[in-house]
Amino acid sequence: MSVDGYKLSPRAAEAEARRNGTVQNAVESAPVIAGGGEMFEWFGGGQRAAGMNVTPETAMRSTAVWRCVTLIAGALMSQALGVFRVTDKGELVREYGHVYDRFLSIEPNEEMSGPTFVENQAIQMLLRGNGYGLMRQARNGTLTDIDFYFAARVLPFRSVDRSIWYRFTNDDGTTEDHHSSYVLHFKGPGLSVDGIRALSPISHHAQSVGISLATRDYEAGQFERGLMTNDFFQFPDGVSKEQRADFKEYLRKKAQGVANAHNPLLLEKGAEWKRVAVTAKDAQLLELLQYSVVDVCRIYGVPPNMAGETSGTSNWGTGVEQQTIGFDRWTMLPHKKRIAAEYTRKLFPVVGARVSPFVVWWDDDFLLSGDSKAIAAYLRAALGGNQLPGWISQNEARRKVNLPPVPDGDEIYQPTGAPAAPGQPAADTEEEPTDAQAA
Repeated sequence: MSVDGYKLSPRAAEAEARRNGTVQNAVESAPVIAGGGEMFEWFGGGQRAAGMNVTPETAMRSTAVWRCVTLIAGALMSQALGVFRVTDKGELVREYGHVYDRFLSIEPNEEMSGPTFVENQAIQMLLRGNGYGLMRQARNGTLTDIDFYFAARVLPFRSVDRSIWYRFTNDDGTTEDHHSSYVLHFKGPGLSVDGIRALSPISHHAQSVGISLATRDYEAGQFERGLMTNDFFQFPDGVSKEQRADFKEYLRKKAQGVANAHNPLLLEKGAEWKRVAVTAKDAQLLELLQYSVVDVCRIYGVPPNMAGETSGTSNWGTGVEQQTIGFDRWTMLPHKKRIAAEYTRKLFPVVGARVSPFVVWWDDDFLLSGDSKAIAAYLRAALGGNQLPGWISQNEARRKVNLPPVPDGDEIYQPTGAPAAPGQPAADTEEEPTDAQAA
């Protein structure tokens, strides 16, 4: 199939046929909100909880939400994405210089770098449950850009033939409809009722986020008012109604607010200013502040000590280390698999029953969080320390610590008499002479 003299790729031809066929009727009947997508919370936002309006934007006012979201998104952007080739034995071999490296790790579009694109997609996933990237292609099917779109500007829907399409709202209010084969849809856990979008963490946990926002606002109000609720004034002879009103106005002008915190008060008629050291209400507020942080950390699977809540965390290095390992394994790994799998199935689509030998994955085989002692111990064992078989070459080890290769550094060490590693020559061994050699 060709358009205006250009030959289309198979996937582009299929999308063009769909666009000229049944999809038009489906688009016209789809419940689409056109233009100004940022004004609508299509994913369950704008809920009232604990007296606060909870949306993905207001949720980021919570320090706990901010830390959890930026921690996970920052951890994802710090590990480079790359193209790997799967060998016949199931081994992953990095394909350096692949044409898609530009879109994965360098520059998916002219406005973003590769790490920034991944970070912003992760933030959309963690706040709204969904992140979207639109793959722009030339007429011959060559990928030219991957544009970033905010989740509030994208509406997925099904056509009459049950295929999935996406309506993108641009900054100028115009809309574009694209088949799912052109869209990178990064999903969080779960599915919404439409079977296309993932669940929104902020929408489903609005109460927890609302409590976190409300406690912070209450605490800020204490500083704004200046006097604490457990401050009280005692007059031995009592005061009249008019005197009480005058004294309240005097306090408002003289003592309330941070700017007036150190102004002296002039008390008359034997009045005394008293304060209860720590009331039960204050103690409950402190506990609520700690609980709100832990509750938000529970939503995102982040250890509380990583969000700054260390009151219930062991100070021993092994305890913190195990929490970090658990965070990488049970929190980060699912996100990495979802993002890499979406890249793989859209950049290297399955054709019939044939699966591409290329996949997208993270260059994370080296523990970036290890200290110098742990890194040295790992490399020593990997190179074949203590006369044991190694599993990486000297140049592979040097590449992991950003050092240039050395001549003759591509062999994997094997001790004398040990079986050779796959693809490596057998180690020299002493053999018993045969009868013919003896003769």
